[in-house]
Amino acid sequence: MQNYTIVQIGQLTPILPVGVVLATALVLVLIDAFGYGRRGTTIAGVGMVGVALSAIALVASFPVHSVSGFGGALRYDGFSALVGLAVLLLLFLTLLMSPPFLRRMRIRGYEYYPLLLLSASGMMLLPMMRELISVVVGIELVSIPLYILAGYNRRSEESKEAALKYFLLGAFASAILLYGAAFIYGSTGSLWLMGIADAIPLLSDRWMLLLGLGLFLVGFGFKVALFPFHVWVPDVYEGSPSTVVAFMSGAVKLALFAVLIKVLLGGFADLDAFWKVLFIWLSAATMLGGNLLALHQMSLKRLLAYSTIAHSGYLALGVVAATPQATSAMLFYLLAYAAAAIGVFAIIAALVGPHRDDVDMDDVRGIARTQPGVAFLVTVMMLSLAGIPPTAGFLAKFYLFWEVYQAGYIGLVIFAIVNSMISVYYYLRVIMAMYLLPAPGEEVPSSPGSDEAAVGTARVLPAVAWHQYLVGVVSVLIILAMGVVPGLLLYLLNTYHA
Repeated sequence: MQNYTIVQIGQLTPILPVGVVLATALVLVLIDAFGYGRRGTTIAGVGMVGVALSAIALVASFPVHSVSGFGGALRYDGFSALVGLAVLLLLFLTLLMSPPFLRRMRIRGYEYYPLLLLSASGMMLLPMMRELISVVVGIELVSIPLYILAGYNRRSEESKEAALKYFLLGAFASAILLYGAAFIYGSTGSLWLMGIADAIPLLSDRWMLLLGLGLFLVGFGFKVALFPFHVWVPDVYEGSPSTVVAFMSGAVKLALFAVLIKVLLGGFADLDAFWKVLFIWLSAATMLGGNLLALHQMSLKRLLAYSTIAHSGYLALGVVAATPQATSAMLFYLLAYAAAAIGVFAIIAALVGPHRDDVDMDDVRGIARTQPGVAFLVTVMMLSLAGIPPTAGFLAKFYLFWEVYQAGYIGLVIFAIVNSMISVYYYLRVIMAMYLLPAPGEEVPSSPGSDEAAVGTARVLPAVAWHQYLVGVVSVLIILAMGVVPGLLLYLLNTYHA
């Protein structure tokens, strides 16, 4: 007689907030199907209500101790709950900024909003997963809606190209992840992290396991844009709708790094001599490559794309240290980066024209005199990304670098500090353009070869809609709060580390 496992109500606790998000996505599909969502603000508003309800459910079920569900396939703890809350906040801000952007770009079709919620549900599940195939499925739940959203501006050739590149390279990465998982299973006889951890000390020959883990990490390298697996990022960021990039720049990185550290510490801690060396080289190459390639970018979206590559390199430092304090520092860094990234992409989404979803360095020249509030918001975000006090970016880098130093990787910390100094140059270029260079229409020198002569023909930027302006304000408030009074957040992160 077969034994059937009955899912008890208590086992549903980990996925209740995720269930609210999925139910909201279904409601949005039905609203559109019955013709009630033709105004983007209506369907976005319903989505925001669902996200708020999910956040309430998450706070109400916040676990003091870890809770397992579905036979141990999911483990709901404080770390995964904090990641889930951060994802919900980023999703809420993305829904808020999207309606005016979609109207300006003349993008129709309201599948956009359910797809965002579906991707967010995968991000919430990923940090809970304790089995490798479940991790791969969770990554696909995150990625497949984003492949569609990357090409959602169907009138734009750049958007179509971004979706195709993202899909093809993402599919290759998923195949490599599965191939690595197959080797790991063949070596250890288990796909469960606990089973893998128990099997490793008993193995006399580990070459197949190391090959599988290497392939698995290569697949992760594609997903989180580690060098040299980063080549898709600039084109995807440049071609995708700005609001989609705003969401995925912070939220995807947050979820994937959270599950990466859980997988490595939960299943492969005995192989840390292998994967730490691998991440030392990946981190160094990613920091240097991202920062050097960002130096001469004129497109703000491409500049921020190379910037996010460099930030992936900084975050990989936490994987190298792999202490509880380092994982807390990683999550603090991820939150600081996500706050700045979604804010600056919200402003970019507000400033784009109907025929080109990008903003060049020339376009923002002199904006401090025409839209001083916008210039101030962007300045704070850029300073945070550069790691300048008193912003969250400074404290995040200090906290992360200190924990890596404490773990004994002094040379790597020095290398990271040098790369941070390099990055200041291209962030300050944006600030300088906003405050020190003349705006379109102002008197400029008439020498035909000068940069200033070109300013007079730069595109006049539209006024920022209140939706995007509010997202920028919230972003700046989070950045300053995390930089000046981080005590409560640091307490939570140190209490509920990975």
